Amino acid sequence: MEELQGSILILQIGKPTVVTNVILAALIKRALNFGCVEEIYGCIGGISKLLNEQFVDLAGQQQKNIANLLGTPGAALKSIRYDNVEVKKIAEVLRKHNIRYLFVVGDESSIDICKELNKFIQESTYDIRIMLIPTSDRNGLQLTDHCLGYGSMAKHLAVMAKSIITNVQSTQTNGAITILELRGCDSEWLISSLALARLRKDSTDAPHLVILSNFDEGTFVKNVHQTIRNVGNCVIVLGDKLISSKKENLPTQYAAAEYIEFISNANFDVQIDLISLYDWELTACMTLSEIDVIESELCAQKALDLAISGGISGKMITLLRTDGNKYSTEVNCVDFENISDKKKEFPTSWYTYENMTLDVSFFKYAMPLIAGEVKCAYENGIPSFAKLK
Repeated sequence: MEELQGSILILQIGKPTVVTNVILAALIKRALNFGCVEEIYGCIGGISKLLNEQFVDLAGQQQKNIANLLGTPGAALKSIRYDNVEVKKIAEVLRKHNIRYLFVVGDESSIDICKELNKFIQESTYDIRIMLIPTSDRNGLQLTDHCLGYGSMAKHLAVMAKSIITNVQSTQTNGAITILELRGCDSEWLISSLALARLRKDSTDAPHLVILSNFDEGTFVKNVHQTIRNVGNCVIVLGDKLISSKKENLPTQYAAAEYIEFISNANFDVQIDLISLYDWELTACMTLSEIDVIESELCAQKALDLAISGGISGKMITLLRTDGNKYSTEVNCVDFENISDKKKEFPTSWYTYENMTLDVSFFKYAMPLIAGEVKCAYENGIPSFAKLK
């Protein structure tokens, strides 16, 4: 397919993950290698700035600034919500500035925008190639083995859980109970990732119990008793929502963790520590997963190659896990129209309700995604974050 002579526009839409800026940096650096690319633009402010034709020259940024996108939290192009998507006007602006390639880095909320714009472009005479590189720290997209950003967030939560648990246990008495709550989270993918703090080779290591859903008080009390008897203490992790296994309404006067604390106080005469993690997402850039960064860069490269050299448009980039004992993935793509609005559910077979534990299948799935550490830039002992101009 013939390469289109023109410019690239990159948008960041939706809730950013810790690799949203990694993908942006990879797109900029890789795009410079294509002779057909005239300019590389971004819109600091998303769709609204696009409609106002407020572009920033990404190719003209200092190399140090682009390099510092690695580890910079949030969305460097400012992902600001915009509900009234005027696809006709967007297309007019793209045509006016000779934008031939549009790359969207976004979460589930960006899919509909991409679909609408791609459909409008297909019915017009102006050729623009649109690609979506999806990110979601909640791992909610189907048709991909995992979402970019999930591995780093899972690593971040596991590191926090291990650090907090170790700290709290250093001042606890025997038989103590620790309740670690992930506030503002009902994603079973993320709640489960707290369990990655546990050393699989040590059956006594914490966290001991994971509460996902279908909560039953009797089952909970039994497991806490057994854990304290076998291990000497009990660490419980959960999100902020509970569902009764008996389809009954749980007491509304308690938050999820407070309800667990109430039950624990009613059944156990031991030290109980309740720890709630607030704003846990904001510092995740400090614990990037190396494999997450590598895959993000590969996905950006694939999107550029498919759009520019392959003449492909209207696709979302996906990751497929290959067979074999050693972890590896293949970067692929699917049509926008094949993307389901339904969130990817956490497999029920990966959770043992009776024991409130995660099956080894989850650890086999998630452990490769948190592998490796990434060294980010520091200046005067403080992280050096990118600021696009």
